[in-house]
Amino acid sequence: MARTIQQIKTELTTAFMADTTLAANYGFTAGADFDKTFSKVSIENILLYIVAAVLWTHERLFDEHRTEVETTIAQLKPHTLRWYVSKVKQYRNGQPLIDGTDQYDDTGLTDDDIAQRQVVHFAAATEAATTIYIKVATDNNGTKQPLTTDQLNGLKAYIAEVKDAGVRVEIINEAACRLQLSIAIYYDPMVLDGTGQNIHTAEHPVDDAIRSYIENLPFNGEYSNTALTDVLQQVEGVRIPEILSAAESFDGVNYTPVDVKAIPYSGYYLFEPANITIDYRPYEQ
Repeated sequence: MARTIQQIKTELTTAFMADTTLAANYGFTAGADFDKTFSKVSIENILLYIVAAVLWTHERLFDEHRTEVETTIAQLKPHTLRWYVSKVKQYRNGQPLIDGTDQYDDTGLTDDDIAQRQVVHFAAATEAATTIYIKVATDNNGTKQPLTTDQLNGLKAYIAEVKDAGVRVEIINEAACRLQLSIAIYYDPMVLDGTGQNIHTAEHPVDDAIRSYIENLPFNGEYSNTALTDVLQQVEGVRIPEILSAAESFDGVNYTPVDVKAIPYSGYYLFEPANITIDYRPYEQ
């Protein structure tokens, strides 16, 4: 990591003041304080600052180069799930690849142009048997949604071009999975009322906490009853939260119990208040 200009200059001035030859020529005591010996506008001070600035620039360039190289290596390793996720996110809807390559022609395109064409905003790859499964979703004003039919067809054609030979790839592009929760909240009646409303703020913090937990799960992240319980325990006015039951559904019709944890088939869950049942019970000592 690059040193600061001041750190470099301090090292230079320390070495300068420790040099006995310079001390004899300038008439100062070896090891004396540079700032007390030379003024801020002295030629020596200005020259050492310039040298420090040049060295700082040099170190910064090396840092940036190292970061670029490490990023390139991490993203371009073939035959890794990370590589497939990176390639899927690079897909540009409506733009062909350069013939015979897995790259795009950026001529005349701005960063905004490229960003608008990259419709896969979320992706996760898993492997089972001889198949790589890639879950994808796009972002619509902060809401995860599946790709359109045309976007999906384009992505499939793109994957067929860039994937490793002999590798079977399946794209999972589905609507959000549903969570059905039944929760008992033992609440402090001095803070919350029987509907879960904060007496002072008129907010419903339990509902807000559940929404935040579900919507902020990482893409293809794991839901767990324990993690949700931990979140609810942090809510002001909640004394004891208890997950009575949990179930998930990928089609919104058929639900499967979640005993401990679950990962959504589509990669993400949808928060639906109608699927959340909360029984508020006053806590008694």
